[in-house]
Formats: sequence, C-alpha cells, structure tokens
Amino acid sequence: MIVNLEQLRLQATARSAFPEFQDGDPRKLVTFSLEQQKKRAKDLLRAVGNGEANALRRYRKVVPQSSEAIQLSDVQFVIARENGFKKWTDFKSYIDQATLEAKSIAAENPTALDAGKRTLHIRCGHDIMHKLAMAGFVGDFLPFPDPYVMGPVPKTTNLEEFIAIRAQYLSRWTGSTESAQSRLTDEYAALRQAQNYDRVVIWCEHDSYDQLILARLLDFFQDRTNRPAEIKLIAISDFPGVEIFNGLGQLPPEALRLLWGQSFTITDAQLQLGIQVWDAVTDTTPCALFNLVESGTPLLPLMAPALQRHLRELPSTENGLSLTEQLILQILSEKGTMNAARLFGWYTNHYEPLTFLGDMMFYDVLEQLAKATSPAVQIQRSSSKPTEWIVSLSDIGNQLLQNRCDWIEINHIDRWLGGMHIISGRQSWRIGSDLEPMLQ
Repeated sequence: MIVNLEQLRLQATARSAFPEFQDGDPRKLVTFSLEQQKKRAKDLLRAVGNGEANALRRYRKVVPQSSEAIQLSDVQFVIARENGFKKWTDFKSYIDQATLEAKSIAAENPTALDAGKRTLHIRCGHDIMHKLAMAGFVGDFLPFPDPYVMGPVPKTTNLEEFIAIRAQYLSRWTGSTESAQSRLTDEYAALRQAQNYDRVVIWCEHDSYDQLILARLLDFFQDRTNRPAEIKLIAISDFPGVEIFNGLGQLPPEALRLLWGQSFTITDAQLQLGIQVWDAVTDTTPCALFNLVESGTPLLPLMAPALQRHLRELPSTENGLSLTEQLILQILSEKGTMNAARLFGWYTNHYEPLTFLGDMMFYDVLEQLAKATSPAVQIQRSSSKPTEWIVSLSDIGNQLLQNRCDWIEINHIDRWLGGMHIISGRQSWRIGSDLEPMLQ
C-alpha cells in the first residue's frame, strides 16, 4: 500500500505513467513567460489609452476608480490580478520559480523538498503519485481513496464494522465484498503507520470527495496513538494558468513543487474541526452539516463549500432528484442524446459547480437513473464499456425536469448520503431551493 517515491522515480515507469492534456484543453496548465506577460501589459496599456471598450472593462473590473493617468505599473497590476496574484511582483516571482522548477525536472536533478524528515504523503488516490516521484520527492506515498461522497457512511461502534459496511457498498466496483474489505483493511493498517513518521502531508483540493476524506483523516488522527509528530496540509481550489481546475491530478510535476511552499501545519483547532465535520457527515440528520456550512468553516475555508455541495445530493423538495441527477437530465434536455463519455465531459467541465465525481461513480449514477422502475434516462448498450453507452432522456426525465413528478415517490429508491438513509415510502431528509434541509 505504501510506496517509496524515490524508488518509484528510479523505475522507468515513473516518467510515462501520466497522460498530458492537449493544447487548448482548458484543464491544461498554461506555462507563463515573463516576456509574454510584459507584452500583454504593454498591449493593455495601449488599448486602454486608445479607449478600447473591452480593455477599459478589464481595467475597471480590477481598478474601479482612478483619476490619475494610467501607467504601465497599473496595467501590470491588472494582469497580475487576472491571473490570481495580489500584485505584479508576486506574479513575476511565481513565473521565475516555475521556470526554475520545470528546468530542474527536465534536467532530472530536482532537489528533494521533503528530505530531512521522514515524510508520508497521503492522497485520495494514485493520481499524483508518479508526479511527486518525478518532482523529486523522496518520502513515502499512501493512497486513501474511499469515496465517502457515495454510499453509507454511518456511525459505527468500531472500525471493523465500518469497513464491512463500506466494503459491501464498494463491491459494485471491486467485484466482491471480500476484495473490497481486504483493500480497506490494508489501507487502514497502512494509515496506522503514520505514527512512525516525523511528518504527514495531506494533498487535497476543494471538492467534497477530497474534503470528506480530509475530515476522515483528521478524525482518525484524533487518537494520539495514530498521530504523527506533524500533520501538514496542501489544499487548493485553483492554480495559476489553469482555466478549469478540477483537481491536483491535472497538474504537472513542477506545479506540485510550487505547492510545497503553500503547505501549513494543522493546528489543534483545525484537527477538532475535522473531527466535528466527520461527526456531522456520519450523522443521521443533515442539521450539523447545515450549521457547519452556515459557519463558513474559517479554520478550513474549503470545507464549507464542499459540505454545501454534499448536502445538495439530498433529494430535492421539488422533484426528489439529487443535484447530480438533476444536472444529468438537464444536459440531455439541452444538448440531446449523446454517449456517456461526452455526457461526463459536459457534466464535469460545464455544469457541475464543484466537480467531485470520478467517471466510474458518474456512470453508476447514470445506471441508477436507467434501472429504476420509472427510468429517467434510457441507455443503449452497444458495448460493455460505459463510455460507449448512448444515453437519452426519457418521458419521465422530462416530467422530472418540469417538476411534474417526484423521483422518490414514483420509484423504489434506496440510497445513502453519509449517515442518512434515503428510502422511498419513508419520511426522509430533503433539500429545498434555499439549501436548508427539511423532513418530507
């Protein structure tokens, strides 16, 4: 389960283990050039001076009021803010550092940023493992990918009971409950080894998939016998030069080196917040989750938006659909019949406000929409590969979009959201347009 990154880099597989995005893909990191950005600033200064409407709008969006003559430093400030930096000197420093990091990786001699302390890197999957190795990190890596955003996540009396419940749900992807239980048991056994490290670094982004796993990890580390000497966190919601940021996995190795400088040590107060979040996630009611969202969770600011998105997977008071289900039907209504891979692309990059589902989880939601007694979508299966399914909206799907029927009432729905069990025919928690949960 635990992989040593230095040994991984020495293997020939490390360099070729991750795909590259094509040019023009909004998920690809754009490499900044200082000369290019200086030219952009001069062009903007010239356009603003000429009174061009688009240039003036860009300028006024950043600098609403200014009575003095606009100078180069002013438009450099605008360029920096457009790229997510507070000021031009910060943007310039970032470009300089990014250039150096990329050169060090290309020359295959990056410094080991995590050297000096025995370090365990924890991530909710394998997506950055090889990239960390190529980026020169030499510590150990542990994937911890259980998707708490789906399936039952109840309070239990012990870890063994929890693992058994999760394994039963995950067996839909692993092929058997036994293999899922074995994998989860191994993951927790590896996680207990964190106590033997000087430092644990948790890498995550802003979506509910990652943030719920972060809460689980912090809850796990409340037991001092499990806790390492230091817990550090790298948590981001965007990255300079990336138009559509869905997660760390889309970044190249040099970007991970840049993020190392953004890590911070988890305090006792942040640890307690993580414990509180996990307790709310596993609760049988959404009330504690709603209160956390209302608080804004300032100690972990990415947590509250993720929890709000998590709550929106409750059935709607208007038609019984989760937000994911609603968006799928909306895409099919607006874009027409399409294959499942294209549907996933529309959902992930254009409709979903806070992307959290992987492709297989998305296809599972699709299948549940199609397998119901009164299906909301129809799937033509010309292949066993979900990517090749042809998906179309059914008459029931149209009625649901018009709020003329209720998904929970017309079908036998039996699903979980955290510790909440949603079953047709029983009173269950729902969420209204004001995002406040209610029993219905």
